[in-house]
Amino acid sequence: MQEQNPVTLIDLVPCQAIPDKYPHLYSKKSWEWVVKQRHHNGLSRAFRKVGKNLFVNTQVLAKCIDAQLSD
Repeated sequence: MQEQNPVTLIDLVPCQAIPDKYPHLYSKKSWEWVVKQRHHNGLSRAFRKVGKNLFVNTQVLAKCIDAQLSD
């Protein structure tokens, strides 16, 4: 069984801030596509909806990206 790290507020980033925070990973246009396709591209685990706002857990996003690279 994998040990899970607790989620902290530092890990939760507003969805729209990801391309600005990590421009080497996603352009604004490519990030929009990733968000729309999150249920089909293996990244949905990284997203959390709080009220009407969508957040990304950056630790989970990194794990999802890493898992895709190892395939």
